[in-house]
Amino acid sequence: MNTPNKITCVRLATTFLIIIIFSLSFLPGSEVWAGNLVIFGFNIGFSWIDLVCCIIFILGSITDAIDGHIARSRHLITNLGKFLDPLADKALVDSALILLCARVDWYGHHQILPMLVVLFVFRDLAMDGLRMLASQRGIVLAANIWGKVKTGIQMGLIPVLFLNGFPFSLIPDQLNLEYWMANRYEKTYIIMNIFVIISLFFSLLSLGIYIGKNKNVFKEEK
Repeated sequence: MNTPNKITCVRLATTFLIIIIFSLSFLPGSEVWAGNLVIFGFNIGFSWIDLVCCIIFILGSITDAIDGHIARSRHLITNLGKFLDPLADKALVDSALILLCARVDWYGHHQILPMLVVLFVFRDLAMDGLRMLASQRGIVLAANIWGKVKTGIQMGLIPVLFLNGFPFSLIPDQLNLEYWMANRYEKTYIIMNIFVIISLFFSLLSLGIYIGKNKNVFKEEK
């Protein structure tokens, strides 16, 4: 196994690590030993579990850029790498979205609307099927700009979601500090899901472009 593939395996490992650590927050009594961090008497809105998962996700995202750069610059692209890289990417992002969807805030809201997560997973499954059909005909599906925009938004948004909207949750929209403290999670929930919807739009747009440009893969071979 060459260096890029080893780095990709590290990204897969970070996915399982995030799942294990984040799942601790669902254990009975976790609100006591894994409650929100308080700095100088101020509740910053996220726990040490959230912070650790955020850091691990960022490190996993960085490996995505590193392994691809090394593989291309050193001509180390392999079939194993072609299999592992998209698998690791989808595992990292989709697992994070599913975990965040499972978390419910003080208002009873899922941190991400479940319907949006289902559509993200559907898009990835559709892309996997399209790539499989294309590979059978010797066609390589190059990444388009909208897919890259989607990935960029997701990589920037998910760490913020792990931190319950921090630092956006610290931006007051009222001069009344008491009102802001009481409503910061409500407005942060709305802001974060707007960004999730924007990411989903580019995700589905890129899927539509892939299908439109490669309609021939659905035709029966004679």
